[in-house]
Amino acid sequence: MNMAMAKPETLISVRGLTVGFGGPTILENIDLDIYRGEIVAIVGGSGTGKTVLMRSILGLVRYQSGSVAAFGTPVTDIGTDGRLANRWGVLFQHGALFSSLTVSQNVAVPMREYLDLPQSLLD
Repeated sequence: MNMAMAKPETLISVRGLTVGFGGPTILENIDLDIYRGEIVAIVGGSGTGKTVLMRSILGLVRYQSGSVAAFGTPVTDIGTDGRLANRWGVLFQHGALFSSLTVSQNVAVPMREYLDLPQSLLD
């Protein structure tokens, strides 16, 4: 009996990703697939591009070439599809928050976005 394994669902797909910031190239021609059920760690020395890769996957960094898709949708389109943005969450190393906001304001961001709370409670 030939029982072929079902191909796992690709949740994140990175193809030919190249990122630089006007000087040296930080990432060059990166390919990566992350499948449903996988636990993935990105490991490397300081300054090797781990954070740049994560920020590129999240659509927070503009890349020079390549493509990044999450749940089959290009990350460049995530802003136009709120359903996709609600399907994932990220916690950065050392609890990084929005650097322009206070801790209290950072805590209030998802509460303001997803709950119907009075502004006085969020302040």
